[in-house]
Amino acid sequence: MQTECRTAPRAPNGSSGHSGPGVGGIRNVPTPNSPMPGPMPVPTSLFAVALLSLDGVGRVTAHRLLERFPTAEAVRTAPREQVLLRLKGVAHADRTVDAICDPAFDEATEAARAQVAALAGRQIHVLTPGATGWPPGLDALDRADRPVVLYAFGDLAALAWPSLSVLASAPLAAEPFERAQDVARAVLARGRGLVVGAAHGVDLALQKLSLAASVPAVGVVGAGLARLERSMRPGATALTKAGGLLVSPFPMAHGPFEHDDRERALVQAAIGRAVLAVAPPPGSPEDRAVAWASDAGRTVGLLPPAPPDATWPASALPVDDPHAVAEWVA
Repeated sequence: MQTECRTAPRAPNGSSGHSGPGVGGIRNVPTPNSPMPGPMPVPTSLFAVALLSLDGVGRVTAHRLLERFPTAEAVRTAPREQVLLRLKGVAHADRTVDAICDPAFDEATEAARAQVAALAGRQIHVLTPGATGWPPGLDALDRADRPVVLYAFGDLAALAWPSLSVLASAPLAAEPFERAQDVARAVLARGRGLVVGAAHGVDLALQKLSLAASVPAVGVVGAGLARLERSMRPGATALTKAGGLLVSPFPMAHGPFEHDDRERALVQAAIGRAVLAVAPPPGSPEDRAVAWASDAGRTVGLLPPAPPDATWPASALPVDDPHAVAEWVA
């Protein structure tokens, strides 16, 4: 009976020559002024990207492995029973362990290395849980909702800025649209930042307010960074040049798909220290993200008027004074 993986010899660097599907189209991502050397790939990010290339490996499986084994080598040298224990209840656990132990997995690792290096050359960070720059708020998400990899373009310091996540879905009526901007101005005036979406309407308006206040903003894209809507790219360029950041939990060339809005909203809510929901329609991605934030113990403010049939969490705070919201973001 096999008690541990056989450590397979590593393929030479660059042997695969495959950069992975996520690299295509990254030339469309805006480039900031004065480019600096990109981040160096780290073993965990390479293992994470390679893991996600395996058939049948999703977030739950990847997180369970990465929480205990930061590299393929760690899996291969551990007792097999210990690895399988981490994957208890996961479908095809034996097949996954066999795939990591197979020498062919080294080719997936080298493909991941090429992909991450290509992204680094374009100042795109590939973040994994526990890595420098990883937003700690994401760790509160369930494994099934928590990104295994977060792609980021711009200044990672924006993620450490005390920020308010503003959840709003277009189109907004005039009253909540104006009130959301009033709250944003009050928050920005106190030197706090905003975590917004990357769509037209209120997201774009709040990005512009952040630029005017010289406070870095974080924009969460509901698709791969290379799939950012063309009309939004000038604003994205301005945001990153001003010290802001674009982030996405999706591979570079992924989407856009409407069903991904739920994940985008959850990531957006998790990054900020508090959440402001702007009249979220019942059952919308924003409404569900508000429910998660409330259950997770985050401070949640709701900007009335409430849509018809809305059922807001009992712990949520109606926002009457925009200046009070800045106090939530310590």
